[in-house]
Amino acid sequence: MTPTRETFGNISTSSQVVFYVVAVASMAVFGYGIWRRFRLWRQGQSISLKQLATGTVSQIATKIGPGLRRLLVDGLGQQRVRGRGLPSWAHGLMFAGFMMLFLGTTLLEINHLAEMVSKNLGFHHGLYYIIYELTLDLFGLLFIVGTSLFFARRLWKPPSVGHRGTDWLVLILFLAIGITGYFVEALRIVWQQPTGIGAQCSPVGLWLSSAFRGWTEGQARAAHLTVWWVHALLVFGFIAAIPFTRLFHLIAGPINLFLSKTVLGQLKPITLEEAERDGRIGVSDIRHLTSQQLVSLDACMECGRCEDVCPAFATQKPLSPKRVIQDLKGVMEHLADATPDTPLSPHDVIKPETLWSCTACSACVFVCPVRIDQLTLILDMRRHLTSEGGLSGTAATALRRMQSSANPWGFPQSERANWVPESTSPPPN
Repeated sequence: MTPTRETFGNISTSSQVVFYVVAVASMAVFGYGIWRRFRLWRQGQSISLKQLATGTVSQIATKIGPGLRRLLVDGLGQQRVRGRGLPSWAHGLMFAGFMMLFLGTTLLEINHLAEMVSKNLGFHHGLYYIIYELTLDLFGLLFIVGTSLFFARRLWKPPSVGHRGTDWLVLILFLAIGITGYFVEALRIVWQQPTGIGAQCSPVGLWLSSAFRGWTEGQARAAHLTVWWVHALLVFGFIAAIPFTRLFHLIAGPINLFLSKTVLGQLKPITLEEAERDGRIGVSDIRHLTSQQLVSLDACMECGRCEDVCPAFATQKPLSPKRVIQDLKGVMEHLADATPDTPLSPHDVIKPETLWSCTACSACVFVCPVRIDQLTLILDMRRHLTSEGGLSGTAATALRRMQSSANPWGFPQSERANWVPESTSPPPN
């Protein structure tokens, strides 16, 4: 007998109809959530997306090539997530498991649609089925292990990591989806009674099915239908929750990876013509950020890497790059109810001493997994402070000393050669 299983085995036609109705409702909530954030992003400065799709094929490939490479290397390859010990392993395991389960579910639906056209188009059988079932069984375990590690990390609560109540909802949802998925498989094995490689290619489900030894086919089918619905509703709940929880970085993160600049943390010169045209220098309103920069605010998952490497934060200065991003995101969310004339200044929530505490070392931008450019955001807000005469702190002191003593420390010219040992001839004037 060729190893295989029905896509909707033990699921009645009426249940399948309800399944697709709930699926459409879930996707509608998902789409609405995305649209809410897209409305906010559109209010930033244009980044001329149309230019990416204009020109010859070679020109278009040159323009989008770096973004696609970042998606492959930093996104799918998780390059910027590595190197942080347990959190990196947890994210890697969860990501690998999630992506494989997502791919498997997509292939299963494609097979179902193909079989609706013609049974001969179905491919979910034979060697493909064996590899498919074994792969998803093993990657499902990775997904549960990664989620459990994140669960433990939330209990531990590292101070640099952001914590929200919805984080628990997401983790419990993930664990429930993973566990009920295995129970659906185990109960299917009980009532379907596959033999040989057809059963052994699902080792976790086969092992779990032994817990139901002695059940009649009717009992197994009834339990399978119930758990299948619980599993399906959990998955639809997950889809609907994505735009309203930290999971939104699944959408905003890849977009930011694609659109971000190749080199981060660079101070772009401003010409006098640009200042006269815009009527401003720097960022004094959240709408002065580009649409890509607004997307980057939504891409932040508050992992705390930027805060961990920030020398200003380490020396108790009033700067946390993560906090700056979250404060800007808070201002951005007021765009939903604001008129075009309503001022929404980030300087109302981010103090000048916070901005001037930044040493511009770029450590934060190097470690951000989704390439958020905290440094450019800070420098652009500093520019506005400077243009408004708001230069203060060590930067203002250094400039005054440069003017009066020709050095940022204020040492007199007569002491300039004091660092030279007495036995050494002084340098020529």
